[in-house]
Amino acid sequence: MTFLIAAQLKDSIVIAIDNKYLILKYKSLDQYMEYLDSKLYTWHSGFITGVGEHYVIDKAIHLFINNFNSEIEKLPICLNISKQVREMEIGCHEQIQLSKILYSSYSKNGAKLFSVEPTEESGIYQTSEFRENDLIIWLFNPNIQNISENLRNLYTNPRPRASFDRIEDWVDHYISAISEIYVK
Repeated sequence: MTFLIAAQLKDSIVIAIDNKYLILKYKSLDQYMEYLDSKLYTWHSGFITGVGEHYVIDKAIHLFINNFNSEIEKLPICLNISKQVREMEIGCHEQIQLSKILYSSYSKNGAKLFSVEPTEESGIYQTSEFRENDLIIWLFNPNIQNISENLRNLYTNPRPRASFDRIEDWVDHYISAISEIYVK
């Protein structure tokens, strides 16, 4: 049920994610429980969120923070462990297979966005860094026809924070553009 939009700007990042998630019921791949809650987690260098089955993402992040001391190179391992455990519990399901993570990391050069997702060839989780002006869109339902114009406007007009006189104007710019997408 996830709908995530993120942008890697020259000097900053923007992320918006819905608050609805599903947890597949034990041993019942066609039944699920629906919840409303934040999908953003924090760690010492930024935030982490993800798409796919919430249980897989939640357990991977807790493993990463509590058992692997937030060593970022261990995040793909945590996601793989969580995915395997969940598959043993309820079997294979598309939501589990599609699980991937988006995280930020802060350095002297500013905030950067990264993804942890399986490669198409091997299915092994790997980390990738997004480039400046990349627009990341992760959807459960890939039909974006009714929001394509809004996405095009967002993609063709990336504005770094430094291009605004006030941080409030920068926040308002992105809230306005992204909220139009979420309303549809």
